[in-house]
Amino acid sequence: MPELQLNEIAAVVSGQVSQSERVHSFRDFQFDTRAMGANSLFFALQSAKTDGHRFVKDLAAIPGAGAVVKRDFADSKAKIPLIRVTDPLKAAQKLAIHVREKYRSVKYVGITGSAGKTTTKEFTFQILSHKFRSFRSPQNWNNCIGLPFSLLKMDGREETAVFELAMSDPGIGEIDLLAGILKPDVAVLLNVFPVHLEFLRTLENAAQAKAEILNYLPADGCAFINGDSALIRRAAAAKKGCKIFFGVKAARNQIILKKVIRENSGSRIVIDSFGMKEEFVVPLVSLPHIENLFAAIMVAQRLGMKNIEIQEAVSSLQPLAGRGQIRKDRGFVIIDETYNSNPEALKKTLQWVDREYQQKKAAVLGDMLELGEDESAFHLQVGRFFSGLHFDLLLTVGQRAAKIAEGARQAGYPAAKVKCFDQAVDAGKYLRAELKPEAVVLFKGSRGIVLEKAIAEFGHE
Repeated sequence: MPELQLNEIAAVVSGQVSQSERVHSFRDFQFDTRAMGANSLFFALQSAKTDGHRFVKDLAAIPGAGAVVKRDFADSKAKIPLIRVTDPLKAAQKLAIHVREKYRSVKYVGITGSAGKTTTKEFTFQILSHKFRSFRSPQNWNNCIGLPFSLLKMDGREETAVFELAMSDPGIGEIDLLAGILKPDVAVLLNVFPVHLEFLRTLENAAQAKAEILNYLPADGCAFINGDSALIRRAAAAKKGCKIFFGVKAARNQIILKKVIRENSGSRIVIDSFGMKEEFVVPLVSLPHIENLFAAIMVAQRLGMKNIEIQEAVSSLQPLAGRGQIRKDRGFVIIDETYNSNPEALKKTLQWVDREYQQKKAAVLGDMLELGEDESAFHLQVGRFFSGLHFDLLLTVGQRAAKIAEGARQAGYPAAKVKCFDQAVDAGKYLRAELKPEAVVLFKGSRGIVLEKAIAEFGHE
């Protein structure tokens, strides 16, 4: 993490220093007092659930601690250095911009899209780390709080740094804010699916919002853009800078994922890059993962890695838990997609599982959230799609996901093979009683449904 002087920070964030009897420096920057260590600076953020100013009094016991607070904050018990500002969150964002400029020799990568951001970020980081001193944002720290505090974890020795950019209500303008902080040297726009529609309303708006990542490309920067999507192409058309389109459709893209060939326990992927054939053997079988890796490979090439170096790096790739991790348990194959779900990503995953596995298959599907006023129609549509596949059992969890079951039955899927549950744990219990070993089970739903509880119950002896 950077070591920054108290007065330097105050100047950057236009803050007023109080209760400081000596010059302090800080090596750690936090928005949660429970994560504070020595020489940490706490930003007292406010939200609908809590106000960080309530916890400033607890910092006196931490050696070298300080806090960034609102100008009108008053607490005589807080005998620590304070930096008083108009808005502590905006102050954190300003400080992150300062750190990004301070470490301008680092090559910054920004990734956005409706799905696959974190997996693409992790794959990119794993590949780049094979050659460069690399950093990536923790977990899914990808919003107006997470991104700046991710930047504040860098120490300046990095050569590459990878971040994901996401959005929430109201959507339009948020990625512009994040891109303005990060100013990525390489930007990646993965996809646009029907998520966040409760406040974005249309996919066109979603594409425009995601394309904001292109607003701050430097003159020597580059953006990799999914050219398969007409919506994304239109949203990116007016953006300046170097734009390279990628995807599976040869007529629309300069870099094309030509083939995915299953080999042993992995896959061979064939890429056409501006007319040049490239091949990589990867330890992945999930098509969504391979598409995420495709983007990561392009980033690594842009940042100077040779294909032989990339091949060495991808040989040991590992997906994250909850994002397509595949494992065997008691003779079952469990595909853990419990972190998130949306209609297009779900259909793509279902189709891949259907093609990949010929044995008995079950799908445990949870609610898909943030789909807006058409959420019932989206769930019904997925159910109709499901009915055309070769799964032997469909379990749904949640009131929205019950519409998936309804859509499947309407399209002719046998009602006897469908079960609906309100709680994930009950779906796990049912599976444990009904399913025999050698079967494949896909678990996929939005984060709020907590489908990992179904996996835990299913595996319970």
